[in-house]
Amino acid sequence: MPEERLHTKERAWNRVHLAYGDGISVNVGHASIAVPGMLRALELAWKRHGSLPWKEVVTPAVELARSGTKANETLVKWLAIAGKAVFFSHKESRESFFPDGKNPLQRGEFYKTPHLDTSLELIAKEGADALYKGDLGQALAKEITANHGYVTFQELSRYEALVRKPIMLHSRGYQMAINPPPAIGGAMVGSMIRMFDSQWSEDMSDREKILAIARCQRAMFSLRHEEASANWGPDRADRILEREWLKKYLQKTCSPNTMHMSTATGDGAVVSITMSNGYGSGISIPETGIPCNNSLGEPELNPGGYFNIPPGGRLVSNMSPTVAWHEDGTTLAMGSPGASRITTTIFQGWLRFAYQKMSFEQSVRAPRLHVENINNEFVVQYEPGIDVSLLKDHFKLRPFSEQDMYFGALNIAGCDARGNLHALADKRRHGAQFISGH
Repeated sequence: MPEERLHTKERAWNRVHLAYGDGISVNVGHASIAVPGMLRALELAWKRHGSLPWKEVVTPAVELARSGTKANETLVKWLAIAGKAVFFSHKESRESFFPDGKNPLQRGEFYKTPHLDTSLELIAKEGADALYKGDLGQALAKEITANHGYVTFQELSRYEALVRKPIMLHSRGYQMAINPPPAIGGAMVGSMIRMFDSQWSEDMSDREKILAIARCQRAMFSLRHEEASANWGPDRADRILEREWLKKYLQKTCSPNTMHMSTATGDGAVVSITMSNGYGSGISIPETGIPCNNSLGEPELNPGGYFNIPPGGRLVSNMSPTVAWHEDGTTLAMGSPGASRITTTIFQGWLRFAYQKMSFEQSVRAPRLHVENINNEFVVQYEPGIDVSLLKDHFKLRPFSEQDMYFGALNIAGCDARGNLHALADKRRHGAQFISGH
């Protein structure tokens, strides 16, 4: 949260409603932009663990930005939902996503973001300081503050990435490291795993497993609403993961600009990274090609209300990059985009892999469900292949006609006990996988 705040009456954002899932309202515009953190975090990870020169790490991104690419179905679907409402009104964003000035990109249409290659070249040369202390930061701060946003150059220059101790969880013979506070997603994934474990039996039928999954999700959303939105921190996360304390929630019934990358190496290293631009602010910084987030205007990141996080504080996040390892040598990195579906996607992927002993591929391809509180009523949204026969007496049901990007994109990379590398990208968002040396 920026430490310097402008007068709230001059807040420059627009509230838009998007027909995504069962509909969502978000705030976009200059005042919805928070200090971006990913570039500084990537640089810190490189300094701690990298072996290649920084310029060599960034060069492929420069080359892709320079050559451009073709619009895939996920981008096209998102522009059909949010293009006009979010991106069309701002000149620089319109130039990127509406090539003829009127219509959004179509599948297979070639595009590239103006000026982005030049910005990435500067980052390759100067490091993250190009954005936080250099010319790119000056341009970003100028655009935002001139339009009554909150991110100043001073805010950018003093931003730091932090190394935090992960939440550790033991599950089905695996040690899991999951995202700690101030993110809330890791604790929510852990809470659902703990709740499911308290109900798990090898004799459960498929439909009983589905009912248990839905109940765990419902309990998690009640838990998130009642316990986590206030004074969220490590002590509260520890309490949430106490098995006996969690049981009381199981019977309670009250209350795509994100991407994930998983990487594994043959020597046992695993990396899980989730990064997000929210739903997009609709603002791109002139002459840089840099699109901005709408993190200050995203409801999932502000459970206590907008602008209620202390100045200088970190936003709550559902992002839950996860790594796990087994004494037999199996390693796993997993994660997903998808706002509120991030945690439920990872939870179900873990159940398929660790509890039901599915393969890497089956764990990603299996149909999923998601429980959402809509107008104070819990609704199970589900893909084809889910047996909902035990759910109809407990939930309102909302079927999808096919596997959909709404249900996130579970991306897994890992090494099995025999030393074989695996990489599976979720086709729901047209992800890609690559195994080097195979």
